[in-house]
Amino acid sequence: MKFRRHALLLAAVFMIGPDFARISAQTAGQFQDFTLVLETPQTKYVEFQPIPLVITLKNATQKSLVGHSVLEFGASYLHLYIDTPDGPKEVPSSLMTLDMYGSARVFQPGEQIKETASLNFMLDKTFPNPGTYQLHVRFKSLDYKDTVTSKPIDLEIVKPDGLDAQALQFIRDHSDTTYFFTGRRAVKDAEQLKVLETFVAEYVDSSYGDDALFTLAEVQFALRDYAKARTNFEKLLKKPDYVFAAEVSDFLKMIEERTRVAERP
Repeated sequence: MKFRRHALLLAAVFMIGPDFARISAQTAGQFQDFTLVLETPQTKYVEFQPIPLVITLKNATQKSLVGHSVLEFGASYLHLYIDTPDGPKEVPSSLMTLDMYGSARVFQPGEQIKETASLNFMLDKTFPNPGTYQLHVRFKSLDYKDTVTSKPIDLEIVKPDGLDAQALQFIRDHSDTTYFFTGRRAVKDAEQLKVLETFVAEYVDSSYGDDALFTLAEVQFALRDYAKARTNFEKLLKKPDYVFAAEVSDFLKMIEERTRVAERP
């Protein structure tokens, strides 16, 4: 099971298959023939709002292609870049370096894989001012010799107002915008956990609300406060078209499993 939204809890490990050369020999396409697509549900976000990123790797050719499935930020294959006047600059996209290795696999014509991640930390460094930014991703082959690059997407970062402005000021006054939505400090610091709980209680209806609620539920899960975590995850699951619904469902399944084990005589 992999949780792609945050690196707070889990990392998946894949082993490289011994038949990579044999698979490569059986297919005619090359890694560069893959299509890599970067998307996001919105084109406009308020300052320091976490940004969902949807990455799709697709074989849009009429032949089989050899690739792999480690579309994970923090691993050594997938990298995010922001375009600047001085050229592309890599964006920190994961709290930790993940020890992940991929197995070679054949993608049939039309086959694709899709992963969703959240760009949720160091946003104050990546998007320091309101304005329009361009992002793209690069994906490397297992041997790092070949790379496929997505077309850039435009993101507009806008200055918050109203409730959003109040919410952002609360974070600045009581926490750190760099790591607030990762939950990293709330896991280790009871005072920061209280800050996160207060933020959710007062600003859940702001543009930052869903991300803060997910972060709080994830922290509660990490602290084994399963009853509170379940309640908050269930709130998110009721939201229509919630982009991280799959991750929420996975957390709820794990809570049920752990609760059953704890209740056994």
